[in-house]
Amino acid sequence: MTPENEAKVNYLRRYKWDLIALEEIESEITACKLGALPGAVSYTGMPHGSGDNNADLSNYAARIDELIMKFRRKREETIRDLHEIVDAIEDIARRNPDDEGLCVLLRYKYIQNKRWREIGILMHFSEAYVKSELHSKALQKFQLPTKSYDTF
Repeated sequence: MTPENEAKVNYLRRYKWDLIALEEIESEITACKLGALPGAVSYTGMPHGSGDNNADLSNYAARIDELIMKFRRKREETIRDLHEIVDAIEDIARRNPDDEGLCVLLRYKYIQNKRWREIGILMHFSEAYVKSELHSKALQKFQLPTKSYDTF
């Protein structure tokens, strides 16, 4: 793959990585919430005083709030990335309506995260043809955006 096409693929994969990051933050939130449950006691074998458990709960609450804000920021970034990527993909067909099939292929692969085999079936082509010929043609016609969206 050429360095130019590699840059295009990395750009198109941004949405996939955004979704994975969101899942990781969600897992952190869930783990934090589970740790705050009354039954989630950690037995270390060390003696503890009868201190105030409210401090522990407020630490959990602060951590959950922090994670929720992190999740919201990442979700907004993900939505911006999705819109930018879809717009860049659709630009292929705006330049030449006959290339709509190339847009479909890129949306299947990089937005819907479908496998090559499934894309071939959906597009009524062999997996090898979709993966090599059509994908190469789509990347050749795809242009990296010259601007990023600063507002949503």
